[in-house]
Amino acid sequence: YQTYLNSFPVEVPKESLAPAKKVSHGKKWYTGIIQTNTNLNGHTSNKETHHIEIRTLEPVIYEPGDSLGIIPKNKKSTVDLILQMVHIDPMLSVPYKSGGHTLVHLLTNVLNISFLKESQVQKYADLHEHEIPKIRMDLIDLVRLYPVLHANLFIEFITHLNEQTPRLYSICSSPRVREFEIHILVSKNTFTAMNEVKYGLASDQLSEYEESSSIDFYIHKNKSFRLPSPETDMIMIGPGTGIAPMRSFIEDRDAIGAEGKNWLIFGEQHFISDFFYQTEIQQYSSTGSLSRVDLAWSRDQKEKYYVQHRMLEKGKELYEWIQRGAHVYISGTRSPMSEDVEKAWIDIFY
Repeated sequence: YQTYLNSFPVEVPKESLAPAKKVSHGKKWYTGIIQTNTNLNGHTSNKETHHIEIRTLEPVIYEPGDSLGIIPKNKKSTVDLILQMVHIDPMLSVPYKSGGHTLVHLLTNVLNISFLKESQVQKYADLHEHEIPKIRMDLIDLVRLYPVLHANLFIEFITHLNEQTPRLYSICSSPRVREFEIHILVSKNTFTAMNEVKYGLASDQLSEYEESSSIDFYIHKNKSFRLPSPETDMIMIGPGTGIAPMRSFIEDRDAIGAEGKNWLIFGEQHFISDFFYQTEIQQYSSTGSLSRVDLAWSRDQKEKYYVQHRMLEKGKELYEWIQRGAHVYISGTRSPMSEDVEKAWIDIFY
């Protein structure tokens, strides 16, 4: 199995809100216009997954397998409430790292004010002499539950906060086909904190973008997640939003008429409401750009059924494709999907 991993490119890009590496200096930024923002889930689904098309005034330089990076802004309503509670002039100049910012700009565009670290919460407690449990919480909850005692203490505290980190989303379009356009697929992240339903900052922001809105982004290169030679066969395992880079791969291979065969294994909860890009997949199947498609719907039967179960069913054929030199690509949530898929490969090989 280790030999197999070293021979074939296998990667599980993060599609959720997990922080990415900070953008280095010299990164090229693009400005685009939201052309389409469509929820691909049906009305009976308990998910919200947005296909977003961005139009640019210049060609975007990227390759299939790359990701689009954004730095989310904090909600104006959240920042306004914080400013009301701390009673500080929003236009106050605040030194932060190597530059100066107005307080409102710092809280809106620069700082991460969501889900603060325990150490940061305790720093606030020490400065204000509050007894605060060792927990993580948003800045707005912190100042609401434990009021600011003095403006200077709050200003000192926020200088200890981290900068907002970029979020990465796998690109689901090919530059060969869309020179002034780039597509991403975004799952709106929903979770519960302090008995309150909350949404991931970046995915919520992206899902709410209206058509004609402006967006700034950069391209995060991923040299270890690249298409093979046109004559090489591919096995693509992309459940959920993991289908995003696979769509880019298929679109690119279709555009150049690649001779290699393409096998897609996709899974989600329900066939009726969660089959992303169904029409496109059916069209690629009919034209031969997709040689095989296998699907797994986890909630359409009594027993949950995932892509790893489909893999085990098709183990003999998968093994034969690998023996003939097929490359394998995996994309989706890191846990538990990647671990389960890895176990399935071990079973198939051994």
